[in-house]
Amino acid sequence: MEMKNTYLYRYFLVMFICFTIDSVMSYFLPMNYSKENIVIIPSIALMMYLLMIRDIDATYRYFFGGICGLYYSIVYSNSLAIYILIYMIIAFIRSYIIKLEDLSFLEAILFAVLTIFVQEIVIYWLMRITNVTSMVLVQFLLLRVLPTLIVNMILFVGVYLVYNKIKIEVK
Repeated sequence: MEMKNTYLYRYFLVMFICFTIDSVMSYFLPMNYSKENIVIIPSIALMMYLLMIRDIDATYRYFFGGICGLYYSIVYSNSLAIYILIYMIIAFIRSYIIKLEDLSFLEAILFAVLTIFVQEIVIYWLMRITNVTSMVLVQFLLLRVLPTLIVNMILFVGVYLVYNKIKIEVK
């Protein structure tokens, strides 16, 4: 699992491309915070990060996670610095709790779905505390979390294939 420091910039480039794809997809997906419409949040960058973080040298994992979270916080959420913490926690979980070098497809998709679910619940909790939304939890689960999880499960197939291609090239 050794990685040369020169490859770190490639991982940043991959994440930047994934964030850009998320942005383009977000433009075309439903994004309405009213109580009546569904909202889909593409998480290609998050899913790629979940797979890539274990390949990054332990010295740079939290730095990489912090930069990715900071980028997401500034570009997408405009104020929620919680994403920095989320990305750093993911790095910790992937490094010390889930120590598998390589995740099988089923393990990886389960980890991705659970991570996206927990992230969405944390964001809902913050939105409720700050009075950004008045949706009840059941509405939030049906109109945002469920559609987001379904779309991201489909997108994960492509993310997993691209990750395996990148992993071979970098190592």
